[in-house]
Amino acid sequence: MKRRLAKIHHLIEQHGPVILKGRFDRGYCPVCRRSTLFLRKGEWLRDFYFCLWCESIPRQRALLEVLDEQYLDWPSFKIYECAPAGASSWAIQTRCKKYTSSHYWEDVKPGDSKNGTRCEDLEALTFADDSFDIVITQDVFEHVLRAERGFAEIARVLRPGGAHVFTVPIYPHDKTLLRAKPSDNGIQHIESPDYHGNPVDPNGSLVVREWSRDIVDFIAKHSPLKTTIYSGKDYKHGIDGEFLDVVVSRKSSEQ
Repeated sequence: MKRRLAKIHHLIEQHGPVILKGRFDRGYCPVCRRSTLFLRKGEWLRDFYFCLWCESIPRQRALLEVLDEQYLDWPSFKIYECAPAGASSWAIQTRCKKYTSSHYWEDVKPGDSKNGTRCEDLEALTFADDSFDIVITQDVFEHVLRAERGFAEIARVLRPGGAHVFTVPIYPHDKTLLRAKPSDNGIQHIESPDYHGNPVDPNGSLVVREWSRDIVDFIAKHSPLKTTIYSGKDYKHGIDGEFLDVVVSRKSSEQ
């Protein structure tokens, strides 16, 4: 009871002004699985529309909603998540007993650990073939320099019938915009460099691609996975704002 009261006191201190201004919506959060208030703390809802209790944001709630709808028994699966961050990663790790995660550091050998966290390079994973039922990435693949290798590697480590469930910003471009590519001299910038936040690197992560819906064809070209994009808003679950697509790439059960 004392911990709950302390949590409520903290929430009032943190979000009281927003609640008093009426900038909230009532609903149910797929991440913390409880009735809640969704707080509008900025106009860019993708990053500033929070669950009162777990502080998840819309894309995280969208991922958990799709995961629950498509894989009801996912907590019993063997799951690997690359670059976990935020409330959704906490929820997946908490509910899944066979959960593995990793981050990437240039100065750490893939497969080794840093501060107790495994290091993995999505372009060359150290896991054995057919290791996982589900692989999860959240806003990662816009930063993967050789995305074709990343998708192929995920397909390799997925078990037959497994799936890569992920979020990535999907733009209304006619085709994917390549912003940077590898070269003999390092990275060649085609567009002005743009960086997003990185949970383990204060310098952020370079945006390599602005994906369009042709990501489905890209994945099919470079892996045996068949891909579906789940789009749409769900106001009761606090799924509102920009770039809410959840992508599911499935590996055939016959492979």
